[in-house]
Parts: sequence; C-alpha cells; structure tokens
Amino acid sequence: MSVAILYYKVSQERISSAKLSEQIANWIAELPVQKQQQVKKIRQQNDQVLSLAGLQLLKLGMAEFSDIPFSLSQLEFPKQAKPFITADIDFNISHSGDIVCCIISDTVKVGIDIELQREVKPATLKKFLTETPNAATSGNTENNMHAFFNLWTKNEAIIKAANFGSIYNMHDIKHEAHGGHYQNHFWYSYPIELVSANDNKEYTCHMACSEKITAQDIKLKQIDTL
Repeated sequence: MSVAILYYKVSQERISSAKLSEQIANWIAELPVQKQQQVKKIRQQNDQVLSLAGLQLLKLGMAEFSDIPFSLSQLEFPKQAKPFITADIDFNISHSGDIVCCIISDTVKVGIDIELQREVKPATLKKFLTETPNAATSGNTENNMHAFFNLWTKNEAIIKAANFGSIYNMHDIKHEAHGGHYQNHFWYSYPIELVSANDNKEYTCHMACSEKITAQDIKLKQIDTL
C-alpha cells in the first residue's frame, strides 16, 4: 500500500448528542498527557470533536498498514513540527467545515489540506492571487475564490508534507504543473474529492507527497462511524 486517505463527516446531530461528552472523554484518554491538555483547551466543541476524530481515523488507518498493535499514546507531538509515529510511516490530518480527513503512507512523505469554500475578503483574494506565481486571476470574484482555495490547499499540503514552515512560507513555493519546489525538493500535489454522498457543500482538498504516485496508489475511504 502506498497512500490511504480516510475521511469522516461529523453531523450536527452527532455533535449535539448527549452521548458525545462521554465519547470525547474516552477519545482524550487515549492520547499522551501533553496532548490531552491541549485538546481540553479547545473552546469550540465542534473543533474539539474534529481534532479527536482525525486521530481516530489515524488509528483505523494504521490497522491497514501494519499488524503491529498501535495506540494513539505512541504519538509524539513536537511543538514546531507535525505529529509522528516512531515507525516508517508518515501521516497528516486536516479538517474544515464538518469533514475531517487523515492521510497515511508507508512509502512517501505526505501532507493534506481541506477547506470549506467560504467568503474571503476581496483584498485577501487580490493579495494572495497576485503574489502567488502562476495564479489564474480574473475580474470574477467567484472564480478568484475558487482559485484562492485551490492554491491555498495546494500550498498547505506541500508545507505539511515538507514538515517545515507555516502559511507565512506559502510564497516560498515555486509552482509548476504537477506540484511545487519547496525546501530544495519538488513536491507532487494532487486534487482529492472528499465529499460525503449527502453533502452539498463545496470543499477543496489537495494532497502532496515527496514522490510521484498514480491514482492506483491512493486508497480513498469514507468512514461512516467512529
């Protein structure tokens, strides 16, 4: 297996469920103590649930990559880098709106970013699309918004795959047709369709990886129950 992407939609009915508090407590208890404290500080329950659900997706995905028992307590959470497992496996988690996704690979370095398309200030659109090389712009605000989220998710995925920098490093990426150069490496980027069958919201999602892969190398799986 090369790359697996698992995704899950958190329904509002689920968030308001009386049983959710108990499940949140159980999910938090699985994490290292330092991470438990960080999650408990998240004020919005929706964001808290999505963060925890992403880690549950990781746990499910790991079962498909290895027969070795895996526990979320094994995760390391460095301050200036993405979480990691002490193994030859790379992963990344992203969430937006009510969808959370987790990408896992045992062959390449990976990153993923999903964004729910939403209104963006015209000044932000103009600044980002003007300063980003190869950005397609027009006088059409809707087209520019699609271009904005397309570029944003590509950039975020590349930065996360490289495990270096933040959104402030987006303009360091030199874009080409199939990805971008960043930190002395070419990162391949691919658009990913992550939409629940009963979801009419518009999401934009990209993954990035350290080597070129094919569609057959990507296993996409929607998880219905956590």
